[in-house]
Amino acid sequence: MTFEELKIDQRLIKALEKRGITEPTDVQESVIKLMLDKKDVIAKSQTGSGKTLAYLLPVFMAVDTALRSTQAIILTPTHELAVQVHNEAEFLSRNTGMDIRSALIIGGANITRQIERLKEKPQIVIGSTGRIYDLIKKHKIQAHTVKIMVIDEADRMLDDDNIDGVRKVIKTTLKDSRQTVILSASLGNTAISRAKEFMHEPVMAKGADDMPAGIEHYYIICQRRDKIVQVRKIMAGLKPKKVMLFINNQQETDEMVEKLRFHGLLAGGIYGAAKKNERRKAIEDFRSGRINMLISSDITARGMDFEDVDMVINIDIPEEPIFYQHRAGRTGRGGKKGVVISLISPFDKKWINKYEKAFNIKFKAKEMSYGRLIDAAKDKNFKNKAKSNNGKVFK
Repeated sequence: MTFEELKIDQRLIKALEKRGITEPTDVQESVIKLMLDKKDVIAKSQTGSGKTLAYLLPVFMAVDTALRSTQAIILTPTHELAVQVHNEAEFLSRNTGMDIRSALIIGGANITRQIERLKEKPQIVIGSTGRIYDLIKKHKIQAHTVKIMVIDEADRMLDDDNIDGVRKVIKTTLKDSRQTVILSASLGNTAISRAKEFMHEPVMAKGADDMPAGIEHYYIICQRRDKIVQVRKIMAGLKPKKVMLFINNQQETDEMVEKLRFHGLLAGGIYGAAKKNERRKAIEDFRSGRINMLISSDITARGMDFEDVDMVINIDIPEEPIFYQHRAGRTGRGGKKGVVISLISPFDKKWINKYEKAFNIKFKAKEMSYGRLIDAAKDKNFKNKAKSNNGKVFK
């Protein structure tokens, strides 16, 4: 099916063509149909499948440009994702000529400037629950005029830490005139059950909810003290263009960045406790290519879309399938190929087995040898095999 067949506005179609987007993905086709039919939607689809445009296009179609009031609120779990969605909305507005304005409303930013932005009466408000709710209470955001409520990365937004904030925002809108849409790559029964509290006969959208097929999953067994050495070998031998590295303890981010930079690698870091301008600079440097390695806790594994990430390295392997899925989804996006390499201790092998069962995927044990990623040794002749290059090679 084409965007024309989905009855998407021609101005939006032409804007998408400037980005090389000419056909909808499965989740876009399903969500767009349901949203244009005014249905409440639950969408579960793998990372990189185009969920942001799946809801932004119908939102743009639903906005009445004659009205200067809040018509859509989009909630996200991280500031970085909110910025990304806002940038996408601004791109559509700028390249369609549609007089649709959006406002980025996130905590930690200058609230006075945000209030000034809201005086321009943007139809779309994007951001974090806490700051949005605060400005609703201050009567700076008109929640009663909201027609569409979108909850992005809904499994995170509806967990125990965030559900109360989401409920507060939703209760300020009018249930009978509100369409609610929730989306994520991973949606458990708890999140869906909580979502149904404020949805009216929701319909499940169709979308691939497994791991993208173009991703190869490898692991290298090593001691923790050797992990930086392994990363250096991977970068020197495989020469990936853009790499995201994940650690479990965000407090170790700065230390990891310093170690990599000491060895001449172009690395930056992002984590929750960092200042907002520091996080923004790291992201901008990574997008622009000033650095080609971004070290992070799971904060950037949620919905963030960086182009041409050809490899993900788990310095620490996560202990839950949902986190592995979101990390892995930073590569292999949009049908492209990608590689995930997890650096693990022998004790961590149990997580590999767990993920194989959870996602019906196969991990391959690898080692770096003479600049190549080859099958891990299974006998004493491994070094001879490596020297003669008889092992499989990652290209």
